[in-house]
Amino acid sequence: MAAPAPIEVFQAQRAGTWQRLKLCRNDRCGTAFFDRSRNNSGVWHDVRVCGNAANLRAYRARQRAVNAP
Repeated sequence: MAAPAPIEVFQAQRAGTWQRLKLCRNDRCGTAFFDRSRNNSGVWHDVRVCGNAANLRAYRARQRAVNAP
């Protein structure tokens, strides 16, 4: 019996959906997800969980840079 994962990968590559399988950009998460965005630009598996935390860290870093003496 063939392993199901390689078969699914092959079928996704043929269908052109392989590029939409991504890993969450949050280093602490690492969840694999299927990017359903129109332009294939998704970077977090859940914006409310991982995206919000990343955006908050980036905002605070920019604020520190602006307010630094």
